[in-house]
Amino acid sequence: MALKKKKQNTDEIKEEKESLDSTLNAEVSIENTVANKKEKSKKQKALKAENIREKNEKKQNKKGKNNTEEIKPIKIKRIKADFKNGLSSEQVADRNEKGLNNVTPNTNVKTYKSIFVENIFTFFNMLCFAIFISLAIVGAWKSCIFMVIILANIAIGIIQEIRAKRTIEKLSLLTAPVVNVMRDGVQTTISTDEVVLDDIIVLSTGKQIVADCTIIEGQIEVNESLLTGESLPIKKKAGDTILGGSFVVSGSCYARAEKVGVNTYIHQLSSKAKKYKRPKSELFSSLRLIIKVIGIILIPIAILMYINNYVTSAGATTTDKVVDTITKTAGSIIGMIPSGMFLLCSVALTVSVIKLAHRKALVQDLYCVEMLARVNVLCLDKTGTITDGTMKVYNCIQLENTDITLKRAMGSMLSSLPDNNQTSQALVNYFGYNKELKPTTILPFSSSRKLSAVTFEGHGTYIMGAQEFVMPELKDKKTLDMIEQYSKDGYRVLLLAHSDGKIVKENLPASKTAVAILILEDRIRDEAVSTIKWFKQNGVKVKIISGDNPLTVAEIAKRVGVDNTEKFINLEGMNEKQIIAAANKYTVFGRVTPEQKAILVKAIKSAGNTVAMTGDGVNDILALKEADCAVAMASGSEAVRSVSHMVLLNSDFGSMPETVKEGRRVINNVQKSSSLFFMKTIFSIFFSIFILIIHTVYPLSTENNLLLETFVIGIPSFFLAFLPNDKPIEGKFIYNLFKNALPGALTLILNGIAVYTFVWITKGSLDYASTLTTMMTIVVTFTGLALLLRLCKPFNALTGTLMVTMTACCFVLMLIIPTFFKLVSISLTDMLFVIILILLAPTLIDIFYKVLNKIKIK
Repeated sequence: MALKKKKQNTDEIKEEKESLDSTLNAEVSIENTVANKKEKSKKQKALKAENIREKNEKKQNKKGKNNTEEIKPIKIKRIKADFKNGLSSEQVADRNEKGLNNVTPNTNVKTYKSIFVENIFTFFNMLCFAIFISLAIVGAWKSCIFMVIILANIAIGIIQEIRAKRTIEKLSLLTAPVVNVMRDGVQTTISTDEVVLDDIIVLSTGKQIVADCTIIEGQIEVNESLLTGESLPIKKKAGDTILGGSFVVSGSCYARAEKVGVNTYIHQLSSKAKKYKRPKSELFSSLRLIIKVIGIILIPIAILMYINNYVTSAGATTTDKVVDTITKTAGSIIGMIPSGMFLLCSVALTVSVIKLAHRKALVQDLYCVEMLARVNVLCLDKTGTITDGTMKVYNCIQLENTDITLKRAMGSMLSSLPDNNQTSQALVNYFGYNKELKPTTILPFSSSRKLSAVTFEGHGTYIMGAQEFVMPELKDKKTLDMIEQYSKDGYRVLLLAHSDGKIVKENLPASKTAVAILILEDRIRDEAVSTIKWFKQNGVKVKIISGDNPLTVAEIAKRVGVDNTEKFINLEGMNEKQIIAAANKYTVFGRVTPEQKAILVKAIKSAGNTVAMTGDGVNDILALKEADCAVAMASGSEAVRSVSHMVLLNSDFGSMPETVKEGRRVINNVQKSSSLFFMKTIFSIFFSIFILIIHTVYPLSTENNLLLETFVIGIPSFFLAFLPNDKPIEGKFIYNLFKNALPGALTLILNGIAVYTFVWITKGSLDYASTLTTMMTIVVTFTGLALLLRLCKPFNALTGTLMVTMTACCFVLMLIIPTFFKLVSISLTDMLFVIILILLAPTLIDIFYKVLNKIKIK
């Protein structure tokens, strides 16, 4: 059935989904046993999926330009395989041959084509190519030397992005999402790309639904927030449709794949509405603003400069005047273009992605590196971050006897429930499994219910979970005191209750008796204390958000060194307004539902904070989507990994400081290094305006700018960009860029005006083009080195060597090949004046820095 055109608002999306539900039917076969499970390596399956993707990607892409047109399903005979057996190997091979698999274009990783296009066809590159062609036409080949730098920039950018692409793709194989399917009567683990039409998919809690399916056996609760924006779980049973992109909150089922690949609902929806919001990047938004402003300023100045240079040129013939005009105008325009600054930012972030990959952190979004640098609040879920996620039963206190032993009741209950979390595993290790009791109704655990229950034939109902959810009416003081004391000591406390009644439509029986207290303990990660300490010392506030008892969470947070753990609060029953009011007052939040987690993160952000959130379970997804930087543990749910900006491949919370350090290093150094490029841009713009005002020829050609471009800006900026620097980010990028660039730019402008004033006073006119060119080249180059001197402080072996080497290169090249830079001999008076200006430059730069530091812009 062809899907209708999707609307972006939630109500219309729901209507369309309901239409699907009403028209898709499946044959239902009921079996209570699952075939033997045959495990396969995730990496091996993911590699196989890559081969399938390569084979089918072109076929899929031909179905519509940019995959934006709706793709009609291929007419093919459907296979209604029994869920116990699934498809045969021959049927799977036939479907793969016809392209009826779950391969979709990967939008998270750039293609080689996009890497080349984005690095070559930029506004400034096109401008440089136009200038190159103009110079080549008039035969000014020596002036075309600037293209070597431009081409080197392009090549470096392309090479680094390709390196990053390959690194990410290799690491992605380790975290490639997998799915369990029934094939040839055996449950098999395959990559999501290998799912084919009519595959029988086995779903359980925490799994992401990878295709549009119809449930044929079992029941689950699904969260469709990635599709509709609504976070409330929806119950699905046999015959219901479940959509790719949603994830299983509780329960388990078998489902038949009805639509796969580009025909799925989520693919059709995402082609018309942007479902994924990138982190807001101040760095790149600032760079885009700079491009727009410079583009607006540059064009009119370039036109006026060409006219000015032609009119004032001293060329003997028209041809000479044209050549001189083009070379001098090219020098002005190239000076205004900060093309290397954009390359520097891109390469610095790309190299950072590679470095983080070597530290077992998979960056799924380039922007998150910047977000990491700016993080000042870190929200942690206790389980899987502060603790390692493993649990064990510390004690079991029986309160009442029932008609069967506690071990038999718990064993039968655990055997009946589909729960597969750390709590259930710890209980299984303690009580074991048994099937002595026959379940008639099952209520699986969910983050919103915070309990699970089973009704057994002839033995009533057993309910297990947090006391305030299982028996909020409990009045026994002795029992309540025990629960409170164990919670204060940092243990997870569960209450097991029994009732003679039954579960009716997910409603628990009213009359219950407390049977036992189950006390479990978390294992705190070895590195948790040192990690929390690093965040405290580096200005990052830590907040703990958990679904557990706030007393338990506060105690564990206190053990690992979190500050202000006495400020804890129970969010049970709180409305949105109350949660927002509490968000920035408290440190530890307990009994938090998934929806409340998202509200907390949003409220903390609204207070002006940059928030990072770590998570590993489906209950963290909504909060991760709200965070500025979402970090997932590789050992966690597949659905969590799919919405995160970064995945810690070793699931090691202790590696978080290194990722934040890397982000800070990149942004701090990019801000500092970019100021060299921006200094040249500001100087060139304002000095060009000065030249237009005094109506004389522009003194600097592309050859004259070469020393500044190469040895003052180009080479040093890349070395400075990779220096260690883990200082917290202060101020906005634009402000910091201007603050670092303006002192050098203003000094250059003043020195340039001083040169012209000196020549006019001493020689009576400005008709000394060669003298002005020589003096300006020397002054501009060495004044630029004065700013580099400041940026290299405090000196170390690298910055000291860099400063000495760059200065020596400029000095030696001017002496050895002066004619290449169009330098001529000047008088001793002129040279002494130039030296005075160069010596004064560091002092002027320091004065401007002090003035700008007093100007604070929020």
